[in-house]
Amino acid sequence: MRAYALVRSRKRRTLCLQISPSGALRVLVPTSARQADIEAFVEAKAPWIERTLKRLGEVPAPASFADGLRLRHLDELVVLRLTYRPGAPSVRRDGDVLQVAASSEEPARAALELWYRRAAHHHALARIIHFAPLVGRAPKRIRIGGQKTRWGSCSARGTISLNWRLMLVPADLFDYVIAHELCHLIAAHHRPSFWRELARVMPDYEARRLALRDIGARLSL
Repeated sequence: MRAYALVRSRKRRTLCLQISPSGALRVLVPTSARQADIEAFVEAKAPWIERTLKRLGEVPAPASFADGLRLRHLDELVVLRLTYRPGAPSVRRDGDVLQVAASSEEPARAALELWYRRAAHHHALARIIHFAPLVGRAPKRIRIGGQKTRWGSCSARGTISLNWRLMLVPADLFDYVIAHELCHLIAAHHRPSFWRELARVMPDYEARRLALRDIGARLSL
């Protein structure tokens, strides 16, 4: 059995595995969890652990921000074409080419992020219109952010916050986050009732959840 860091919490009700981009393994458990149950849980997850570690080992270092960089836009790939010139930055998509013009790298990055944020908001609205009737709840507000450790969250006031980098993952994984956060409008926790609700809306949610977790280390922006 691989070495792991054990994190106990009074608030946690289920056992959870986390693998960092560096390959470190953490097991999050309730304070009352028995060691034998924890070890059995980790042992049962061994195939997934091995697959994930293998994928992490195959992930190349993030590509540098440069002309010719290939970027994902949901299920499409676009090629970044950078032009450095004086004046206000601009971003324009022409087919599978993303034209970014700016005075230097910093404003070019900022302009590209803003373009992705706007695209994320537009796509999120469309997918919420699709999923909200299935869940039976709709958010009061949608916010697009740049969270470092979360793909999305749902506040007690009904605001769903989404990471703009969801535009850099396949569309079905963006859908998973939308459905996940909408279900939090019904159940503001991760107890079994929440997962049952999510399974009702998205029966294959577990495969999507694991795929999204694996892909996080591959993002290049």
